[in-house]
Amino acid sequence: MRIAIYENLPPGGALRVSYQVGRELLARGHQVDLFRISTYGDKGSFDLAHEAGLTRVAPYRPLWGMLDERLRTGHLFPRSYTLFGPLKRVHRQLAAEIRAGGYDVVLVNPDAMTKSPYALRWLDGVPTVYYCQEPPRVSTERAIFEQHRRDVTRTHRPLRPVRLIEDKVVLVRLTDEDYENTRHATTIVVNSVYSRERAWAAYARNAVVCYLGIDEARFSPAGSTHERRHEVLSVGAPVSLKGHMLVAEALALLPAERRPALRVVLPRPGGTEQLEQLARDRGVELTIDSAVDEDALVERYRAATATICAARLEPFGLTAIESMGCGTAVVAIREGGFRESVVDGVTGVLVEPEAQALADGIARVAYDPPFAQRLGDAGRREVLARWTWKRTVDQMEQILEDAIGR
Repeated sequence: MRIAIYENLPPGGALRVSYQVGRELLARGHQVDLFRISTYGDKGSFDLAHEAGLTRVAPYRPLWGMLDERLRTGHLFPRSYTLFGPLKRVHRQLAAEIRAGGYDVVLVNPDAMTKSPYALRWLDGVPTVYYCQEPPRVSTERAIFEQHRRDVTRTHRPLRPVRLIEDKVVLVRLTDEDYENTRHATTIVVNSVYSRERAWAAYARNAVVCYLGIDEARFSPAGSTHERRHEVLSVGAPVSLKGHMLVAEALALLPAERRPALRVVLPRPGGTEQLEQLARDRGVELTIDSAVDEDALVERYRAATATICAARLEPFGLTAIESMGCGTAVVAIREGGFRESVVDGVTGVLVEPEAQALADGIARVAYDPPFAQRLGDAGRREVLARWTWKRTVDQMEQILEDAIGR
């Protein structure tokens, strides 16, 4: 197949998915060309441009480049301008180039600025597969909306009222635009059954489940003599949504003399002030690692007593299967995609999303090393059977072929 891939993503889980799927499709002999815009320049080690046949980066420079510095640092204000007129124009341009390329199918990844990309609108007639990692949660989940509004109110005082008014208008419009973009996709693909339910609620369309995977050779157990630290691991950003605060609260409920330390791994620094204050107040030993490479992340998994997955309504959660691949037990809340990747009492422990329940789950694993080892061993076997990128791309390859045949 001749496949065009679209992505506009910063470092994180969605970028890793785009990279791994594209890389595996290339390894299978497909022609893969990459289309992106210039917003997020630093892709770290997950940059498909180094391997794709062709990479087209369309310049995105609203107001003749006057906003370049702000865009490079992730500041999109005024969003009522940057996210609509200029962004639509560059997506229309990219869509025209993709159409001119005569591709068999376009694999469309999320756009960090809008969720579903505008380019879908101008690709009618070309088979398109939109890998929707999640519909816009800010419009449907009150906790995420309130955190978003708190972030907006941190703007410098003279601009704060303007930002709040603008945000109220922009969020409604972004939700409508996301629906319109997605309506044009030939096929919507999601990462879990839970995400399929959310996609139906958002778009009133059926979606195909294509589970995520990991590199099982890289995310693998350490040798038998490897020493584990008396600490638990919590991974991901933003801090406010990944449950790190809940993990700290849970650890504070355990006896101080037996309490594991907490290590938090973030893709980029910042936003940890509240977490650090909570840890100090509750006597929880906290270490924060930012922007570690993949080898260092694997070491953190291998060294942990357990990995704690406490993000509310997580669509899937790569962290759980990465930990399982490394032979490390998982304690996860019984919500979202964790219910599909973690088998309670077999590959991990599922608990209610409350501090005391999470503390009890951590104690079960941290205070019983043989039990933790059994969970880790079973998790590794489960990964080899179900959660590899090969298995993911086996599914995606068939989905792409089906989209072409429609």
